Amino acid sequence: MSRFFTILRYTSVILLGAYLALYVPLTANHSGYGVAMAQDKDGKEKPARKTKKASAMSEKVYRKIAEAQELVDAENFTEALNVLGEVKAMKKLSPYETAQLWNFYGFVYFSQDDLDKSIEAYQTVLKQPDIPDGMRLQTMYTLAQLYYSQERYQKAVDLVNEWLKEAENPGYAPFELLATGYYQLERYSDMIAPIKKAMEIAKQRDKPIKENWWLLLRVAYYELNDLAKVRDVLEVLVVNWPKKEYWTQLSAMYGELDDENKQLAAYVSAYDQGLLTKSSELIQLSQLYMQAQIPYKAARVIEKGFADGIIEHKSANYRLLSQAWQLAQNDIKAIPALQKAAEMQDDGELDVRLAQSYLNLGKFKECIESAKSGLKKGDLKHEGTAETILGTCYFELGNYRDAKAAFKKVEKVKGSEKQARTWLRYIESEESRQRQLAESLKQVRR
Repeated sequence: MSRFFTILRYTSVILLGAYLALYVPLTANHSGYGVAMAQDKDGKEKPARKTKKASAMSEKVYRKIAEAQELVDAENFTEALNVLGEVKAMKKLSPYETAQLWNFYGFVYFSQDDLDKSIEAYQTVLKQPDIPDGMRLQTMYTLAQLYYSQERYQKAVDLVNEWLKEAENPGYAPFELLATGYYQLERYSDMIAPIKKAMEIAKQRDKPIKENWWLLLRVAYYELNDLAKVRDVLEVLVVNWPKKEYWTQLSAMYGELDDENKQLAAYVSAYDQGLLTKSSELIQLSQLYMQAQIPYKAARVIEKGFADGIIEHKSANYRLLSQAWQLAQNDIKAIPALQKAAEMQDDGELDVRLAQSYLNLGKFKECIESAKSGLKKGDLKHEGTAETILGTCYFELGNYRDAKAAFKKVEKVKGSEKQARTWLRYIESEESRQRQLAESLKQVRR
């Protein structure tokens, strides 16, 4: 979630730059319109409605500001400031003329990336008495955006809230700015209302609801540990903006809410859309399949991942593949994976598992080789298991001597004594039976 908010942090600065780039040119009627921008019914910023001031600018002031505006249009900001300085030096400027002068100063300073001076200029605008309400309100909103761009989030939030008390029919942009300000202040519960208000306004005006608004809601609910609401938001995101991160996060939320079937379904949806492109993602999917007791599909995902060059060729992944095939009761498929995994492993655990697979398939010679390899490598969790498999394979090949030697070692393992003794008695009875059979055959021949 952090990547979105790294970008979001500078959203207001970008919007402010776009707004100031649309500086309203002065007209020849000397009325002197400001640079303030308003919002249209769609929430976008537009030039403020032109409202004449009873005390219009004088011809002299108007011409100077018009000259400064031409210089700004040519990006000659230094000369523009010099011309504004001439206006500033004039005597007996009216409050309205002074407000327009500092309004223009604010724009020029912003264009030079001097936000401190830009803020001071717009603050000076607000100090002027009897300026038009539209100009005053838009200057407040502009200041809020500048405060936000300087990471002065509390001032930005306070000013937007003050602005909203007087603004008529505002668009959704101020509510979005308010929500992002609350986010930066870590006031997550306060974020929710302005986001929902922005959505409500967009819906009323038949405008699309932005993806970013859902992201703001997502982070608010997540920080408040309301995982059910996070899930609901993500369900909207995957329908309207089916990105990998939303599918995987939705799967994780289902898992947190103990809905394992939907957890798997969400991850499978991402896989079917070709969104899972990392080794870890495919391994996660295969583990979810195994958790859902669908080992065959888990194995197929891993095999395809190997074939496509996505899944890393390392022991743990081959081991998982072998587990999947074993759980799918396909030891023939499990053996190649186990062989590769065992070759990469320093301990003997996988060699013992490979021996078990050979035993299941009746490949007793291979079973003996793998079991002995595992015992030689050592570092086994249960050495008695390896000896049991080894003894069983020796027995199946009729090698009772080595079989008994293996089970005598098992007999020394705590907890395995009973099983070992049962095997030893059985081997001895089998040896006795074989001797009796051999004697009977000898007598028959005589």
